[in-house]
Amino acid sequence: MVSVDTDEGAMAEPPDEGWSDEEIESLLGTAILLGIVTILIYFVVLRPIFNPKNDNNGAAAGAQQQRQQLGGAARNATDAQMAAARAAAQRPAARGRNGGAGAARAAGADSASSSLPSIVAGGNRKPSHLADGCTGGPSASRYLVEGLISFRRSKAGAYETGMQKAASCESEQGQSVVDANRRSRARLFAKLLNSAVTGSRTSTPPPRGSNVIVCIPSADVSCTKLHRALWLLGTYYSLFLVLCLPQSPKDEVGNVDESEKERDLMASLRKELRQSGLKDDVGVPTDVLPDHRIVAARSVEGRVAFVRQMHRPEFVLDFDAEMKTQLERFGFTVLLYGQKDEQKRSSDGISLLAKSLML
Repeated sequence: MVSVDTDEGAMAEPPDEGWSDEEIESLLGTAILLGIVTILIYFVVLRPIFNPKNDNNGAAAGAQQQRQQLGGAARNATDAQMAAARAAAQRPAARGRNGGAGAARAAGADSASSSLPSIVAGGNRKPSHLADGCTGGPSASRYLVEGLISFRRSKAGAYETGMQKAASCESEQGQSVVDANRRSRARLFAKLLNSAVTGSRTSTPPPRGSNVIVCIPSADVSCTKLHRALWLLGTYYSLFLVLCLPQSPKDEVGNVDESEKERDLMASLRKELRQSGLKDDVGVPTDVLPDHRIVAARSVEGRVAFVRQMHRPEFVLDFDAEMKTQLERFGFTVLLYGQKDEQKRSSDGISLLAKSLML
């Protein structure tokens, strides 16, 4: 038999439990990759969400820098203006007193033009028909409604009340004067909204302060009863008056002399409208109907154009049926007066409107 020598004391070696180089390298690579991904997620996703101050600070810093630049530019412009003013002030000394006064005025004009925004901002111009208790200047724009001074902020809106107070101070008949005006206005409205007189489709008068347009022939402006009718309308509504002038000869259209004649004509018509000269005629005061609300037109087309430029008036009171045809297709309400008395317009000195609404 072949004997096999065995070492009874020898034992099998246990397996190696350590990390191999490949495993360690793979673990380190995974850890580094995970760290890079985590950093990217933090800066790209998490930081903008939970820490927006940096962006805001950056925007604020940019705005601050822009303001500083604008401030520097303004200071530079101011320094240049001051240097120019000093130079302009030094030139008169060499030219004598007379020349110095002219240069000083020129320097003042330059300074005024350079400070135009401050002049506009501090302007206190006040429209003539704005009520006494209202301030002028840029702040007066808050009284505008569709580009017009609202009726309750105008002198016309408080004219009747002021007249009542004045009458009350002089006698005890102040309230009776107001009551008489109200009764006269009620009679005027009754005829104005009568379908048989004006073709009105409603018997309810428009609310107080509404815009209304009245067109009359220029030959009727001297009628005292017309003045009374316009006064009653102007103290209740924002009134606009259109004077219908006769057609001018074709050879005078566009002539400079003709334009001057028209200006003189309008001035005389306004004056006659204010007061005809008769004893009992108070006319239509400028507080009730300002000059800029009295316009003129020579044709139906001109009157139509004026009405269409206005913010929607409650009604247009006219004497020509063509106005009703032209304007109603645009949605305007047109009331016609004097259709039955058209041939008697100037025969007795009473205007067509007065015949229809005041008699």
